[in-house]
Amino acid sequence: MSSADQTLYEAICSDDKRRVEWATHQLTHKVKAVIRRHVLDNSGSEEDAADLTQETVLAVWAQLRSGHYQPRAEATLDAYVYKVMRNKWLKVLKRRKQVGLLSQFDDLTEEPTAEDKPERLATLQQAFSQLGEACQELLQLFYWDDLSFDEIAHRVNASAKAAKVRKYRCMLYLGALLRGEKRDGNE
Repeated sequence: MSSADQTLYEAICSDDKRRVEWATHQLTHKVKAVIRRHVLDNSGSEEDAADLTQETVLAVWAQLRSGHYQPRAEATLDAYVYKVMRNKWLKVLKRRKQVGLLSQFDDLTEEPTAEDKPERLATLQQAFSQLGEACQELLQLFYWDDLSFDEIAHRVNASAKAAKVRKYRCMLYLGALLRGEKRDGNE
């Protein structure tokens, strides 16, 4: 850890309110441009970047103060902050992807009536039940259990790339079922 990182770390962990505020300001200033560039390069907006900057600084601040993160000579604080930011952004994108999945099958611009909701759910459940066991398992692991492709690959005895391709094919098949089409290739 560099001397600048050490100074920042000590100030954040300090009981002196002014040192903590200074360190938080320094940390925010230090990471703001990096986070902005990462978010804008990865399907985000200026607003997303501002939100992610605040969330990342808050999370790092809390982890440093709680002792969850312990500085090491070979690791930089920047690398740790980047890792926290990247993980938070991936979660945002994954949530958006799940929302995108729903919008692929439903017109979400219209607020469904109370009577429509059970019908939509029943349609989705019926289409899902027509999928093969392998597709059902894979989609449940990805969307409901929130597992990564590496974790899914381990569970289904395949590579992460193969799991990703299977998931894509299962989604195509589910989409076809929801549109009332029959397609070959149900896994």
